[in-house]
Amino acid sequence: MSKNLLVLFFIFITLQTYGQKKIKDFVEKNINTIRTIEPDSLDFSDLEVFGKAIDDSKIVMLGEQDHGDAPTFLAKTRLIKYLHEKKGFNVLAFESDFFALNNGWDKLEKQKAKIDTFLQKNIFSIWTNCKQCDNLFYNYIPKSFEDKNPITITGFDSQVHGQHSNTLKIFIDDFLKAKGISFVNAKSYQSSFLPFIDSTRISKDLAKHRLFINQIDTIFNQLPKSLEGSFEFLVLHNLQESCKSSISFLTKGKDYMEIRDRQMAENLKWLVNNKFPNQKIIVWAHSEHILKNKNLIKPVFSNENWTNMGHFFTRDSLLNSQTYILGFSSKLGTAGRITNPKTYNVSSLKKNSFETWIDDHTKYAFIDFKKIRGLSPKSTEYFNMKGKHHGYNEAVWIEVFDGIFYIRDMYPCEKIK
Repeated sequence: MSKNLLVLFFIFITLQTYGQKKIKDFVEKNINTIRTIEPDSLDFSDLEVFGKAIDDSKIVMLGEQDHGDAPTFLAKTRLIKYLHEKKGFNVLAFESDFFALNNGWDKLEKQKAKIDTFLQKNIFSIWTNCKQCDNLFYNYIPKSFEDKNPITITGFDSQVHGQHSNTLKIFIDDFLKAKGISFVNAKSYQSSFLPFIDSTRISKDLAKHRLFINQIDTIFNQLPKSLEGSFEFLVLHNLQESCKSSISFLTKGKDYMEIRDRQMAENLKWLVNNKFPNQKIIVWAHSEHILKNKNLIKPVFSNENWTNMGHFFTRDSLLNSQTYILGFSSKLGTAGRITNPKTYNVSSLKKNSFETWIDDHTKYAFIDFKKIRGLSPKSTEYFNMKGKHHGYNEAVWIEVFDGIFYIRDMYPCEKIK
């Protein structure tokens, strides 16, 4: 190595170390200890710092490192209660069936027994069958309808999985016949199109997927342009994109996750701009779906290189300015999902990583990355953190999340018996 290159190398290392030291100093001086994650604790004084951080945000996204993180679910439940009771958030949007959680919820008679059953059958069981989510689903949400401030449930996932989606074929058939398009009189409408609606997620027949995509294009060409922003149009587009994602997965394509995330972003935009334009929305999803600026995360594996919902959603500068994205990070423990009996250890601590900057006696904490950006708007420091999953990535994390909820000890969900 030449003398000049050696000098440049040491300058680079020095600047990187200095940058990490700045971030580390900020984190150490601006840790906000959270007293508890227990959902029944209604003294929200320790969460006021979080309320101040989100300011007047219209959308607050709550992530999770894996779909079975019990303490994260407890913390999210308590945060939801705080946002609902103190900050005016009345809509709770889940990473679950878009059609079922809109059409089905809107029709549902809001009685506790019916709410309990509906949530259990139409939101993914990784949450509804988890004991640590019991307080939210089967107590707090139905109880809100006894007050004057109920919580509206909705969903934005393009995947069709909810029990209410058993009515999807009838819903689409009624809609298309009411619009009087010519395709409903075609032989293929009855023989292939309608029957495949119930098979879009499970079918492995590439030819049927491709035919279905073309048939929906035919429908779009025959529907009035004025319907392009309607719920019905979006439901059809969800089915079409789900088929494209399935084709990509079955042919070992690399964009099947990106197709889904792009559509989830479109669904969430519709909820924000069309269905709930004057309401505040809480988003419940995996951290990898909601994070932004994914290009600022150094991938560890090749399959991490796909563009996610958070990117597509925050490309809209107005939506970006109205949104606060909260990630989660854990220091020690085990993780897993109730759908899999096997658990695994969270990654061992890396030297000089975010998790090592927090004192071992601190169980829970909140750190506002948005505040760091305000103080140092040109900061591009990379540092290690367990943010996307329970494994490490090096990233400019202060640009990926607006804040982090830190949990010292991770453990997996218990299944409701």
